[in-house]
Amino acid sequence: MKKIISAAVFVALMSSLCGCSEQTAGGFNDDESSGSIESSGQIASTTSSSSAQSTISSSSAESSSQVASSQSSSSVISTASSSSTESSKSSSKVASSAPISKTSSSTSKPNVDYITPGEDFDGITVSNGKAVGINENAACNEIIIEKGGVLTVNGKIELLGDLYVEGKLEVSENAEIYGDGVIHVVNSFDDIDCKGTVTAKIDAPEPVEIDGVTYVGGILLVNKEYSLPKTYGSGLSDKVTEAVREMRKDSGFSMQIISGYRSYATQQATFANWCARYGEATARTLSAEPGHSEHQTGLAADITSIYTVYADTEEGKWLAENCYKYGCIIRYPKGKTDITGYIYEPWHIRYLGKSTAKLVHDSGLCLEEFLQLDARE
Repeated sequence: MKKIISAAVFVALMSSLCGCSEQTAGGFNDDESSGSIESSGQIASTTSSSSAQSTISSSSAESSSQVASSQSSSSVISTASSSSTESSKSSSKVASSAPISKTSSSTSKPNVDYITPGEDFDGITVSNGKAVGINENAACNEIIIEKGGVLTVNGKIELLGDLYVEGKLEVSENAEIYGDGVIHVVNSFDDIDCKGTVTAKIDAPEPVEIDGVTYVGGILLVNKEYSLPKTYGSGLSDKVTEAVREMRKDSGFSMQIISGYRSYATQQATFANWCARYGEATARTLSAEPGHSEHQTGLAADITSIYTVYADTEEGKWLAENCYKYGCIIRYPKGKTDITGYIYEPWHIRYLGKSTAKLVHDSGLCLEEFLQLDARE
């Protein structure tokens, strides 16, 4: 059973994805309209697409939640003062006697406290209106970033416990957060600005439905379970076309968008066509039912070819290895059919934004796994 939280519990709605250029499918093509399978009982087809101009807008939601302060740590270093407060529970993983010094730097950012730990430290609470920077490599049991607080990580942190992100978490280039701990995204993935590497597990917020559209941490979600209204969408987002333009420029490959936005009505005809040609069971692995297509979001595109051998071309390899740098992911990765419900589609990209795309890429998970959707059923 899926869990849906009412939008009424949210403090504010996040606006995104405004400004679009429409590209509709010409015939039955792309991952959902003509997904391909290899020669051993597999199917491959290709068609062309046309493009037009339009606009699309969507809203994402921000949830609010409270974080329990009784996590397993023996002390919390508050950015509001240089003193530490004792917690009700002691940590067995972190040495409470490790030295911690805190200095203020007026040359980098105003009102930023820089914490230089010894080897380990128990925890940090970044309160509203405060900014904290961690420049050294360290192990930490608990970090709480309250709403309005900012934590910038410039070193490497081994996360042993929980990191709650309700404010802003910035992971600088060459910085890293790893370990057996868990990063809890309280409201939105937009609260994380990741330029470095995050391999610690990330706990996503619960799905939220707004006007028939489902979001998880601000990520618009559509798949086999979550659908879109018939009237949703009007064109391909400018963010997608710009990302592809930049990839084309930097890679030197042609990288043509052969299928972009597709309306509910077009997807309805596409799915019916696949059912007529291959039967419903096979069609469901190649094409989405109307209302369940990522192309209707205006955030997905098929690049250059819809043959699975595209993955073996130099362009296909480059796309798989680099698209996250431009805010995109390969939406239906190899070996994830049992989770996504679709065959491997090396041509199908989905725009998430650079920071979130990097988080998904570094996790090695497909989007459903990253958002823990299977664990919520």
